[in-house]
Amino acid sequence: MLLVIPHGFEANFTVGFVRGLAHHGVALRVASCAETHGRLAQLGIPCENLFGQRPSSSGRVQKLVRVLGYHARLLGLLLRHRDATVHFIGVFRGYRAFIEGPLFAFGFRLLCRRYVYTVHNVLPHGRDHSRAFARLYRLLYRFPHRLLVHTRVAREQLIREFHVPPEKLVSTSIGLNEDVPTTALSSEGARAHLGFEPGHRVILFFGKIEPYKGLDVLLDAFDRLEDPSVRLIIAGDAPNSVYREQILTQVEKSSRRSQIRLEVRHVPNEEVETFFKGADVLCLPYRNIYQSGLVFLAPRFGLPVVSTDVGNLRSFIGDAGRGIVADSNDAPGLAKALSLFFTQRERFPREAIIAGVQPYRWETVCRDLVPLYQPAPAAPHSS
Repeated sequence: MLLVIPHGFEANFTVGFVRGLAHHGVALRVASCAETHGRLAQLGIPCENLFGQRPSSSGRVQKLVRVLGYHARLLGLLLRHRDATVHFIGVFRGYRAFIEGPLFAFGFRLLCRRYVYTVHNVLPHGRDHSRAFARLYRLLYRFPHRLLVHTRVAREQLIREFHVPPEKLVSTSIGLNEDVPTTALSSEGARAHLGFEPGHRVILFFGKIEPYKGLDVLLDAFDRLEDPSVRLIIAGDAPNSVYREQILTQVEKSSRRSQIRLEVRHVPNEEVETFFKGADVLCLPYRNIYQSGLVFLAPRFGLPVVSTDVGNLRSFIGDAGRGIVADSNDAPGLAKALSLFFTQRERFPREAIIAGVQPYRWETVCRDLVPLYQPAPAAPHSS
């Protein structure tokens, strides 16, 4: 039995990952949440909603009760399946990591037969230079029997800075995001729905608006573009209130304010298609990242990408012919890359991009992970 613990991690990743494992006959059970429980149940995947229904609003006491209830139900799940392998695919957020990290690590190692941990980021976003977080994660990486990593950069950092033995690391890709629904909506229909004219050249920024994603750099680059037909659409929630205000102020002061469309809100799965079919290019102006789930969503719609040169983006975008990577990770470099894209966009036909990422489907990615969850062969008895 495999227990998959997403810990509230991104729903599309969770559903795609466990769907891929189930395709290969892995017997599993998922610690689900309100966002994933119904979708997993519909697929026939055993799951237990440890979080319960997410309240529309609650005070500190209610939040504390909800968190404690989640931990109690998780402990019960582990005790009922003590012979299972546990795979933690979530992330520890903020300073709760100093409590939950060691608690989970000890619990998983003590109560379960095997412990596998997916390292989405070597250190949490915004904690790259924190000694306290580095010490914490140096401890946490000792407990799992195997660590899954998505990029060569992350693998090398874990070996070099966190002293993880190379044989403990398993390299695997993120799977193609096929859990966002698609319809017969045409590119022209999507553009009309978003309010763009046929001659507009549309740049999309999509996803959570956070400092490490560099939207402020993109806004600066957008002001530098000379093509009057270029438009920018920003779609995504902004959980960081300080950065949100910074971005809103920058938009209002932009010399091209009338050519920027703001959709600062959570975008449900059902609306994602419209943005990706209505845009000409997705822009990832990240300051730092190892790998982005968006590079596994954009190809679903054949959408090319222009990005900064951080993490593993160059190998998946520029080297693979799915877009252009900037020569420098600043506004002038990004503006140059965007301008170059619009003069060469015939190099990136959508059909070719869609065809080129089929090896990244979750069913293919998970095939190589199945041995991780199988019992080790028994040692032969000596006569």
